[in-house]
Amino acid sequence: MAFAVALLAQVLTFGVSLTPDRYILVLLAPALVLGRGRRFLLDFVPFVALIVLYEESRGIAHSLHPSPFYRPQLDAEKFLFFGHVPTVALQDWLWTGSLHWYDQFLSFMTRVHFIVPPTLAFCLWLKRRALYYRFAATLLVLSYAGAFTFWAYPAAPPWAASFKGLLPPLANPAGTQAATSPLPTDSGPLYHLVSDNPYAAIPSLHEGYAMLVFLTVVLLAWNTRWRWPVFGVALLYPIIQSIAVVYTANHYVVDLLIGAVYATVAVFGMRRLWRRLGWPE
Repeated sequence: MAFAVALLAQVLTFGVSLTPDRYILVLLAPALVLGRGRRFLLDFVPFVALIVLYEESRGIAHSLHPSPFYRPQLDAEKFLFFGHVPTVALQDWLWTGSLHWYDQFLSFMTRVHFIVPPTLAFCLWLKRRALYYRFAATLLVLSYAGAFTFWAYPAAPPWAASFKGLLPPLANPAGTQAATSPLPTDSGPLYHLVSDNPYAAIPSLHEGYAMLVFLTVVLLAWNTRWRWPVFGVALLYPIIQSIAVVYTANHYVVDLLIGAVYATVAVFGMRRLWRRLGWPE
């Protein structure tokens, strides 16, 4: 109940796109009710600070290397899909020029993708703090690997390729929904310190975070009799997130595949390192 009340208050005040520095206040509410507020702050404040620093590093990457690559990922996409681009195909099929329920739902999914991992982190923290520590470390490794790649290989997403004339005109249902939503969408003062990164397409951390959540949940359930039901339900999240970001022209499928590889390497690499060091799980 405390979580629901705090979340509703934050959404009504700041909108659905909650930033980590604000979302931590949502998670603090149930921690306080459980009498674990001090321990929560000690465990989560450093994690959130490093995530905020990652967000700023995305902007730094763009400032250092502002000109994106357009053709390689577009050519790879056409190669994979026999000359077609899934974003164009999906919008030809579904986009009518005005928002429908599925536009709103898929746009919503693109905007909450950063809320899901901290929520899972909090659930793991409640279950066993050692699980939280490894998950948080994995998320940070994945995030900073992504930020480094954004600097080394700034990749233009489909909407940018469309703006450049390399693809037909594409809509941005997520942007349309944000513009017409009665809820505010301010990202907060910490996110104006460095200019934003308008591209950050490879790897897709929408997909990377979704795969991180999926793999974490499945690995926890793997040795139980619920592993296959959990597998099926958990798989829905990366699938829906993938459809959402491709449809809204934020990513190519190629970006998603690379993001999934990053997440898989981070999960299993950190798992192996954790066990080699003998740290508690």
